[in-house]
Amino acid sequence: MSAASTLVAMATDPASVLPVRLRARALSEPDRPFLHEVTGGHATYGATWEGVCRWAGYLRDLGVAPGSRVATLLPPSIDAAMVWIALGCLGAIEVPIDPDLKGTFLEHVLDDAAPLLCLARPEFVDRIRETRPALPVWAVQRGAWADLDATAVAFDSLPTPADIACVIYTSGSTGPAKGVILAWAQFATMADRIPLGPGDVAYNCHPMFHVTGRSPLVAMCATGGRVVFRERFSARATMDDVRRFGCTTGTFHAALLLALPPRPDDAENPLEAVFAGHNAALAAEFARRFGVRCYDLYGSTEVGFPLVLTDPPDLEHMWCGRVRDGYRAQVVDEHGNPVADGVPGELWIRPGHRLMIMIGYLDRPAATERALAGGWYHTGDIVIRHADGNFEFVHRAGDTIRRMGENISSTAVEAVVDEHPQLVACAVVGVPDTVAGHEILIAAEVVENGTLDAPALYDWMTSRLPKHTLPKYLALVEALPRTPTNKVLKTGLLDTIDLTAAWKPPAGRR
Repeated sequence: MSAASTLVAMATDPASVLPVRLRARALSEPDRPFLHEVTGGHATYGATWEGVCRWAGYLRDLGVAPGSRVATLLPPSIDAAMVWIALGCLGAIEVPIDPDLKGTFLEHVLDDAAPLLCLARPEFVDRIRETRPALPVWAVQRGAWADLDATAVAFDSLPTPADIACVIYTSGSTGPAKGVILAWAQFATMADRIPLGPGDVAYNCHPMFHVTGRSPLVAMCATGGRVVFRERFSARATMDDVRRFGCTTGTFHAALLLALPPRPDDAENPLEAVFAGHNAALAAEFARRFGVRCYDLYGSTEVGFPLVLTDPPDLEHMWCGRVRDGYRAQVVDEHGNPVADGVPGELWIRPGHRLMIMIGYLDRPAATERALAGGWYHTGDIVIRHADGNFEFVHRAGDTIRRMGENISSTAVEAVVDEHPQLVACAVVGVPDTVAGHEILIAAEVVENGTLDAPALYDWMTSRLPKHTLPKYLALVEALPRTPTNKVLKTGLLDTIDLTAAWKPPAGRR
């Protein structure tokens, strides 16, 4: 059997569905450790399945039935894992929500998802009730699974690959968030992105309203490994957690960890293979400093992770990697015609089976049809396919700034500026201008206790950026706004910066 058909077979195999795998391990290895929280909670495979069955009983008593949508505001935790699987086993649909959403952003998701009820940590309950008073909200205390007073459900059947696993909302970093309907089959494709075994331990501090926060559960349950949860990311605590729990893999914010002062024992850790972000140069530095092999993935909520990068051809370009077995990729022009290697175009992805990508956008058939026209997922990303099979990311279609007739990729500029050793990250934003169309603002987050000033950063950029991409406005900030998945949030950023106070290069410098 070819590798491609192997992935398709796994994704569509009923035994690969997470709840099915979990029950099988609970029966064969009930005492094998599975879930840990850095605060002390832990559950074996057997205890996890028992907790799932009791959560299912609790939810059923609240009126949850097949097809019910249930909103959740739960951080990475044992309860969050159990609730997800329990809802799936009941045939209900979890809609995890970003706990940091407020105002119109929260209203939009709650109205769009129309959940039957909501489960939330106590600190979020009042916000939900104030936003939508008619929505029933149930507080979930930390460690609730250990004391849950409910009759366990004995399931006659479990979810199939085609059943809905959850609805995850897009980050909303470039537009209104859309609910993405994901099948259990798509999650199954995340089990073998990199080689893993039963001795592996995945570190997970990523939110559960993102696939990155859920995929470790799938991968570790498939191998018999363990998952270690931290509720919120902490750069300072990460490596201490990794050493304490023997973590061998995970997804790490390379830029944020590299911004910490180096320690002599940085490389003395159990990490073996990690995902370290989308900057080859930073990943290489992370690999050197922490003594680990770094991988990268290209993907999205809609399509999963169809490309994987192991060894970038160089450190100067933004590499996406090669197409994983089980997927097809093509680069097309504005008319949908394939372009030659070396020519930029939009990346389209086609899976070996329809269930390996999103079912669609929640209650948005027209948007679904546009995104999946012709059986290909239209990513909206502009890439270049090279003759060796590697894909290079150029920019996000629409994520460009048109200045004086020139199209400027904000992503490409950010990739260069992010390499400055005293920056954590930056955001490149277009500022409307009556003469130029748009001028460029760069907002840059300086590392803690950094000494960088705007003129020095500008001087550094002049030797690395084309002249037409240099900013008219430069603002150094303590912290950039971020989505809870640590993507820089550009929406509304311009409104938070006083352009009259931003540094501007002297006449003749630009």
